[in-house]
Amino acid sequence: MPSIVPTPVAVTPKLSIPGPVTTPDLDSLISTLTLEQKIGQLIMPWLSGAYASFDSEALERAQQWIDSFEIGGIIVSVGSPLDVGSKLNRLQTLSHLPLLIAADLEWGAGMRLIGGTAFPMSMALGATDSELDAYQMGRVTALEARAVGIHLTFSPVADLNSNPENPIINTRSLGEDPAAVSRLIRAYIQGASDHGLYITAKHFPGHGDTGTDSHIDVPVLDACWDRLDSLELVPFRAAIQAGVTAVMTAHIALPCFHEDRGLPATLSPEFMTGILRDSLGFQGLVVTDALIMGAIVTEYGGGESAVRAFEAGSDLLLMPAAIPEAIAALADAVHSGRISTERVDSSVRRMLALKRAAGLFQSRTVDLNVLPQIVGNREFREIADDIAARALTLVQVGEIDSFRTNSGRMALITYAEETNLTIGGVLAGRLREHGDTVNAFRLYPSSGTLSLDSARAIIADNPRVVFASSVRFIAWRGHIALPDSIAALMLETAAEQPTVIVSLGSPYLLNQLPGYDGTYLLAWSDVRATERAIADALAGRIGIAGRTRIHLSDQHPKGHGHVLSPHRLGFDGAMLDSVSRYLDSEVARGSFPGAVLVAGRANSAVFTYATGVLGEDDRRSVTDSTIYDIASITKVIGLTTAVMLLVSDGVLDLDAPVQRYVPEFMGLNKADVLVRHLLTHSSGLPAWRPLYQEASDRNTALSIVYTTELEGTPENAYVYSDLGVILLTQVVERAAGERIDSLLARRVFEPLGMHETQFRPSSELLERIAPTERDPWRGRVLRGEVHDENAHRLGGISGHAGLFSTAPDLAKFARWMVDAYHGRHPTGNEPNIPMEVVREFTRRQEIPRGSTRALGWDTPSVQGSSAGTLLSRSSFGHTGFTGTSIWIDPEQDIFVILLTNRVHPTRENNAIRRVRPRVADFIARAIQQAAS
Repeated sequence: MPSIVPTPVAVTPKLSIPGPVTTPDLDSLISTLTLEQKIGQLIMPWLSGAYASFDSEALERAQQWIDSFEIGGIIVSVGSPLDVGSKLNRLQTLSHLPLLIAADLEWGAGMRLIGGTAFPMSMALGATDSELDAYQMGRVTALEARAVGIHLTFSPVADLNSNPENPIINTRSLGEDPAAVSRLIRAYIQGASDHGLYITAKHFPGHGDTGTDSHIDVPVLDACWDRLDSLELVPFRAAIQAGVTAVMTAHIALPCFHEDRGLPATLSPEFMTGILRDSLGFQGLVVTDALIMGAIVTEYGGGESAVRAFEAGSDLLLMPAAIPEAIAALADAVHSGRISTERVDSSVRRMLALKRAAGLFQSRTVDLNVLPQIVGNREFREIADDIAARALTLVQVGEIDSFRTNSGRMALITYAEETNLTIGGVLAGRLREHGDTVNAFRLYPSSGTLSLDSARAIIADNPRVVFASSVRFIAWRGHIALPDSIAALMLETAAEQPTVIVSLGSPYLLNQLPGYDGTYLLAWSDVRATERAIADALAGRIGIAGRTRIHLSDQHPKGHGHVLSPHRLGFDGAMLDSVSRYLDSEVARGSFPGAVLVAGRANSAVFTYATGVLGEDDRRSVTDSTIYDIASITKVIGLTTAVMLLVSDGVLDLDAPVQRYVPEFMGLNKADVLVRHLLTHSSGLPAWRPLYQEASDRNTALSIVYTTELEGTPENAYVYSDLGVILLTQVVERAAGERIDSLLARRVFEPLGMHETQFRPSSELLERIAPTERDPWRGRVLRGEVHDENAHRLGGISGHAGLFSTAPDLAKFARWMVDAYHGRHPTGNEPNIPMEVVREFTRRQEIPRGSTRALGWDTPSVQGSSAGTLLSRSSFGHTGFTGTSIWIDPEQDIFVILLTNRVHPTRENNAIRRVRPRVADFIARAIQQAAS
C-alpha cells in the first residue's frame, strides 16, 4: 500500500507508567486465567464519557464490570477530553489486566471528544477524492484519540452506499465506487496506524445497499457471490491488505447464502469464518456490531446471540444486552462442548496481543496535562477546515453567482433535529462577517403550521433565501428524509425568489424536490468546519470543486459537480478559468504529461488546478496530492531557508569566508570566497562538473568540489553554479552540526505541516510520484529517485536538488514566506526568522552589478523571466530543471506554484520555458481584472 506520509508527526501523547514494566508471554498469561476471566476479556460494554465522580452510579457500575466480570475493554462515548481521560485513567488503575478502549470516531475524535477535531462526514472525503485528506483524517484522529487513552476506533466505514433509501449508512460511507473507496480506506488506515491508533473496517460484508435500520430489524441484501466479490467485498479486501486491525460484522441477512433467509451475517459462520477468515485471509480481530441492536437481540436473546456470534467467528462481543447473561451462556457453551477451549484461547490471544502491541502492559494511563496541547489544536482544526472547504459539491448552479458576487439581506432557514442545538450559528456568524445581513429562523421535525408561517414571514421580508438542512441518519429511526412540509416550503420559496438549498447531511434531498432547478449545494455534514466553508463559498471567498461519488440521478451521475472559482480575495474567476484551459492545452500539445498549479493570496491557497496524467506508462490522472521531484527549488525552500535559520540563530555569518566552515576548500583565491558569494552564484566556481562520473561515492564527490579551482575572481561574474550550492550545503551542515535533511524536517517542514516534502521518498510512495526522465545513465525511467545525477551521487540528499513535494505543501511554505516577509506569525508554530532577515535574503543583491540574484532566490528579469511580466519587482522565486517553479510577490501578497514533470520522458522537451511566464501572467491578470 502506498505510504502517504513516511514519518510520524512529533505530536504524541505522553503515557504514564503505573507500576513495573512487563511484556508478558501471552500463552503463559492465558494459562493463568479461568474460563470466566477469558470470556470477560472478549466483552466490551459501552460507557458515557461525560463527567462523573468516582463514586457515581455510572463509575460504580463500570467498576463492577471490571471487578466481577474482568471485561477486556470499554467503548467510550461523548465527553470532554479531560473527563474522558480522567475516567479512563481511573478504570485502568482498577483493572487487573489493561483495558482496551474503543470509540466510534468515524468523523474524527470530535465525534466523541467535545472540543476535539471534527471532520466532515466520510462522504466528504469521497468528494475531495484525496488520499492525503484521508491520511490526514486518520493521523489527526489517532493523535487525539491516543492522547485521551483510546486505542481502537470503529472506523472507517467500508460500506458502499448505493441505496438512497439507506437510513443508517448514508454519508458515513465514502461513496459507492469500490475502487475509489478502497484507495481512501487504505490511506485512512495508514494515517491512523502510523500514529498509534488501531482501526476497524465495518460493516462486513457490506451494509450500503440496504433499506432497513439494523438497530430495529434485520436488513436484507439480495446479493450473491459474484456481486459481493466485485462490489461490497472490494473495500474490505483493500482494508485487509492495508493491515486493518479489526473487521466489524453487519447485522444484515443475505438470503442467497442461507436456508434461514433471515440469519444475520454476524451469526453466520459462512461469512465470519468461511469468507472473512478463509477466503479473504483476515487474521485480525473480528468484532461484532452492538449486540443490543434489534436485528439480533429481538430474535435470539442476549445470551444466545453472544454464543452464536462467537461460534460464527467473532472474537470481541460489543455491548451484549446483559453482561452476566452473555458470560454465563458462553461458559455453558464451552462446558457442553459446543465451543472449544482452544477457540476461546485463540480469541483471547488476539485481544491480549493487541493490548501488548498498544503498549498497555507498559503504560495504561495518560498524562492529562498534555491534552490541551493536542486535542483540537489549531493545526488539526485547519486541516479539517481545508477538507470541508474542498469537499463542497455544487450539484445545481441555479442563482448561486448572485450570492457570491453581492452581499446584502438574506433569510437563513435552518432545519435539524431538536437535539442539534447549534446548527446554523457558525454559518450565520460567518456570513455576517462577510458583509451579509442575516435573518435566521430554525425549523425542527416537529415544526407545525405556526412555525412554518413564521418562516414564510421572514422569507417574504428578505430578497434572498438560504435553506441549510441537516437530514442525518439516526439510529432506531428507520428513515432519512425531510418532512414533507419542509420540502414544500423549499419548493414554494424557490418559485418566488433566489434560493440556495444546502444539504448538511443526506445528499439525496433532490429526490423530495421534484422540478427544483435552483442552487443545490452538498456540504455533507453539519460540523463547524463545514458551516465555515459554506459561508466562505456563498460569499465567493473560496472556490467550489467537489465531485459526487454517488449516483444522485440520471442528470447528476457519479462524478458530477460544477466547479466555481473564487470571486473574491482579489482574483477574477474568469481569468482563473482561462489559465486552467491553457494548462489543459499545453498537456494536449505534449509540453508535459501533467501539471498542478496552485495560486494564493491573503494567506490562503485559493486556486488549485491539476491536469494531465502521471506519465507515458501510468495514465492515471494527476491530482493535488501528486508528488514531484522539485529539482532546483530545493535550493530555496530547502538550503536557503536553512541558511536563514542559521543566520537568525547567530551561528552562520554571510560575510565570513567559506574556509571558516569548510577548511578543506583550499586553492588560489578561495580564501576570498564568502558565504554570500555562494548564495549569489558569484564565487568564481564553475557551473558544473560530472561528479556522478568522476566519483564513485559521496565523500569522493565532495572532495572534488573542495579541490575544484575557481574560474574567476569572487564577486566578479555571475555563474549559476551547482558546485557552489553543494559547497554551501556543507557549510550549513558544519554550522548546524546535523545533516540538512534532518535540520529541514525538524525546523521547517514539520512545523509548517509540510508532511509530503522530503528527500529520498519511500518506495511505498511510488504510486503517487510523477516519473521523470528515461535516464540513459541509469538505464531506466526515474520515479522516486532524484533526477539530478550529481544529487544521486551524493546519496539523494543535497542542497541543490533532491527534494520531492506536492503543490499544497509548497503553498504552505509560500504562505509562511509571505507572512514572514511582512512580520506576521499567525499561529506561532512557524520557523522563527525575523522579517529583516527574510527581506535581506529576498532582495536583489547586485552581486555582481546587473545580476538578478537575491540570496539563494532569483528576482524577475526584464526579459524572459519565468515570473512573467506582471509580478512586482519585489517578487522572488526559483525554477527547477524537471519543470517546476515557485514565485512569491509580497507586494501583491500572492504566490504562484507550478509543478510539472516536463523531462518525462526526455529532457529535450523545453516547452516549459514558454509556459511558466504565461501562467504567472494569467495569475497576475486575474488580480488586475478583479481590481478594475
